[in-house]
Amino acid sequence: MVNSCVCFGCNNSNLSGHRVHRFPNKKHKDFRAWIRFVQAKRSNFAASSLTRHTVVCEKHFTPDSYNQGDLMEFRMGFRRKEWVRLANGAVPSVHASPPAKSGGSEESNVNVSTSRESARRKRELCTILGESAASKDGAGATATSDPEGDGDGDISTMDPEPEVVHRGSQCNIRCLHRSLAVQVKPQMVDVGTQTERFEHRRSTPLASPEQSDDECSFSDIINHSGDMSWSPGEEMLSESSEEEPEELESLSDPNAVDKFIVCQRQLLSLFTVCPACCGATQGHIMHPEGTFIKVKQACRTCGYERYWQNQEKVHRNMPACNLLLSGAIHFSGCMATQTIRMLKLFGLQCISPGTFFRHQRYYTIPTIVQAWRNEQRGIIRELKETGGGLILSGDCRSDSPGHCAKYGSYSLIEDRINKVLDVQLVQSSEVPSSSWCELEGLKRSMQFLMDQDMQVSALITDRNRQVAKWVREKMCSEGTRHFFDVWHIGKSVQKALDAAAKERDCEDLKLWRPAIINHLYWTAASTPSGDPDEMQAKWQSMINHVQDIHEHSTPAFTSCAHPPLEGEARNKEWLEPGSPAATKLESVAARKALVKDIRQLSPQHQTFSLEAYHSLILHFAPKHTGFSFLGMYSRLLLAALHFNNNGNRDVARTSEGEARYAVHYPRFRKGGWVVRPIKEKPSYGYATNLMVSLVEEYCKSPQALQESSAVLSSAAPPPLTSSLQKVSKDEAVSLHLARHSRFNM
Repeated sequence: MVNSCVCFGCNNSNLSGHRVHRFPNKKHKDFRAWIRFVQAKRSNFAASSLTRHTVVCEKHFTPDSYNQGDLMEFRMGFRRKEWVRLANGAVPSVHASPPAKSGGSEESNVNVSTSRESARRKRELCTILGESAASKDGAGATATSDPEGDGDGDISTMDPEPEVVHRGSQCNIRCLHRSLAVQVKPQMVDVGTQTERFEHRRSTPLASPEQSDDECSFSDIINHSGDMSWSPGEEMLSESSEEEPEELESLSDPNAVDKFIVCQRQLLSLFTVCPACCGATQGHIMHPEGTFIKVKQACRTCGYERYWQNQEKVHRNMPACNLLLSGAIHFSGCMATQTIRMLKLFGLQCISPGTFFRHQRYYTIPTIVQAWRNEQRGIIRELKETGGGLILSGDCRSDSPGHCAKYGSYSLIEDRINKVLDVQLVQSSEVPSSSWCELEGLKRSMQFLMDQDMQVSALITDRNRQVAKWVREKMCSEGTRHFFDVWHIGKSVQKALDAAAKERDCEDLKLWRPAIINHLYWTAASTPSGDPDEMQAKWQSMINHVQDIHEHSTPAFTSCAHPPLEGEARNKEWLEPGSPAATKLESVAARKALVKDIRQLSPQHQTFSLEAYHSLILHFAPKHTGFSFLGMYSRLLLAALHFNNNGNRDVARTSEGEARYAVHYPRFRKGGWVVRPIKEKPSYGYATNLMVSLVEEYCKSPQALQESSAVLSSAAPPPLTSSLQKVSKDEAVSLHLARHSRFNM
């Protein structure tokens, strides 16, 4: 099948020896750019006329349009010209000259074009193999002189394929590869690599033959590619050189460079040919260090030696990918031992767990802490510009279920902007017991806000009695109102109703439980002023309502607010006044402690965002894993950064613009369902910024990061130590063996 170029004035095709490229898919972002290029000279060209045989030839692409790695392999003889691919985003941009007017037919023009291409190929192969050698070996393919250099001379028939040339010149394909390598002299340097060779070579590379000024072709693209040139006079550093280059200063962001998984056998196959004499060589991997490898290539024939490494080194001693891998594991919230085990199982050369934890202690933790401080300063600046007192939701989270926890983290969220304002981590050894971590965390957070001259208008918490007393004594006198979250109170009321419904003649309470919980939420939501007397009266009216009594004696709430309940509005039986169920409900709902807490219900702001943040922490710091103090603190800050960047996402919408929803069946509903909006996909830009900051700060001064790490370590509490008297290991083992020796008889 002949695939001819569709551009105006171009007769090139795959049969004329030119590389042709099909149009991208119609959904591709560059498809319209290809169409516009052709239409610039052919206005009648339409996208609807495209077929699988519609192509654009290589003449219309610049050298930068091709994959530089493929070009390098082509120059070395490892890849055919037809296999050199276009780079991503390549668009034709070179228009061909208009066709010359002649009296010949179209068929004659094609023959002339074919003969020119054959002449060009012949000149290239003769230059490679040497005309004298070709005549000596009896190649049988000669050309008449062509002083004009346009390829119009008398040409004898010559097959450009290497098999025919080798039969005539009695060469083999290895010789042709050597000649190609001598012609182009590859430097074999790519993004993220370095090439070194010794100055004291025992042989001098062959000079590069002169290139003919032929018309622009694919070989011209190869020879004129900007980063493919090589000069024998270029100085390349050896390991014995005293001066080393600044290795990362020229690379602004090593994390932005794409990285690929390469098998060792395929990698070493690139070092089997000497770039100087094209003799057989063999590469050897030297000095592996985590993800870093160094390959030495030495030629026994000419003495050529060079070193190649797979990545840059930052600050002269740290492999860039080792540091980036540690940062990626930490900043994404992955478990280091599991991730490294997975990479080892895959057979990928990577860092050890010890290296990761060293990088974490010295470099990644200071980077996270600094990023959080910058985030915190921005939030405080935003709140000061907004004005008004802070409306905070606060709660404590233990690092393990139950009351015996190692850490307790106290978090504050500003409800107006829905962002984490402060995070405090308290180790249980700093307080009398782990149950005191919540109060200590709150004190530290309030002291931090006081230092920032921030006034707290309202504080919403759970019903922790220590916190309630401290806030009442220390903060309420300064104008802070303390509210209790409705969800926490509703959860305790629900448990009490479930327990009461299991008693004799109280089964009807189970039917009324959802309505009673809804009434609790309505009590808070229908009282925006937060009047304690009104909320208490509304709550106690529920006891009369379930007994079909809708008029009440309390002045704050004299009658039920609902319309008459008749027909379908009645789906439950009223409780009989004086029945065991009514009496039990009254004892539960009228408890003095509960009624006192009802008076402090939060009418407008709740802690559901804080509960969502605590759930997010499970991704970064799961409770089944133990962390050091700074390790735990850094993961809490990562969770806070993620929440602040994604807490206010919009609802996802369909292509028609309608909001998307999903039906869930949560366990607490016990078979019921809820409808929740589907949010947009989260953003991880904060993690990318952390990676950039890690490299920048390390390149600037690793010692500064280590000094920051030392300051953080000095402020951290010492690790927990057991108060029990420890026994020696030998004594414990001997007692164990003696105790179980009777089972070995």
